[in-house]
Amino acid sequence: MSDKISDAQAKVEWADKHIEDFKETIVGFQDTYPYKFDAKRDPETRQPVYYMTEIVDVPQNAVLITGDVLQCLRTALDYLICAHSKKTTSLTAFPIFDPAKIGKTYLTGKIGEMLPAAQKIVTDLKPYKGGNETLWKLHELNRIDKHRLLFTACACPRGFDINQHRAYVRHGGPSLLQRNGQTFVLKVAQSIYIPPVRKVFPLKAGDVLFVDSPDAKINKNIDFRFDVAFNEPGICEGDPVLETLKDCFGLVREIVAAFAKLS
Repeated sequence: MSDKISDAQAKVEWADKHIEDFKETIVGFQDTYPYKFDAKRDPETRQPVYYMTEIVDVPQNAVLITGDVLQCLRTALDYLICAHSKKTTSLTAFPIFDPAKIGKTYLTGKIGEMLPAAQKIVTDLKPYKGGNETLWKLHELNRIDKHRLLFTACACPRGFDINQHRAYVRHGGPSLLQRNGQTFVLKVAQSIYIPPVRKVFPLKAGDVLFVDSPDAKINKNIDFRFDVAFNEPGICEGDPVLETLKDCFGLVREIVAAFAKLS
């Protein structure tokens, strides 16, 4: 049993490594400035309107790494059930399901061969749709990845730095101020990123990011931030990939630690 727990822990550690690989890949992708936007002034309201002009697909290797993370975490959970079941078959697995389609008796049927303490860990998690959404997302995304590549969108707007933008608008530049023939570097207050007024997803060319005050100066260097997000309707629609992977990782690590105490 201890070997299988160690195997589950190894899978979780490997998932953690892949999450770091994903972060590195996305940082490299974002450093190419793949999100193109422009601004125009509304002739009637005189308001600057910032909008997307170009959307670039996420690198395929980032999608592949995402699938690897999900597979490692889902497999780690299956190892736990195998490690604590009196009898295992090819169908033995950690039960994550939709009670509307299967019924909650499915849960007791899957863990009936486990010791009571192990059964309690599983049942307390409520591993079904409507009970534990993190487990449900992990299961469904992993299931999809086994049949096709996951859909992601590179430009889900996260917000922009309002303090940086205020400094630009007030002083006519992103970081410099001219006074009496001298140039000064602006000391902008701590960055404060405000979320978009409405969630636009999946983002496409022409979508509006932000509408400024009437007659405000247009800032072509406004610091918009974007997330790489899932586009799996009904499961993860506009959910940032990195945050979702971290949530799944954190929960599975806790579950493995709980089972390890039983060994």
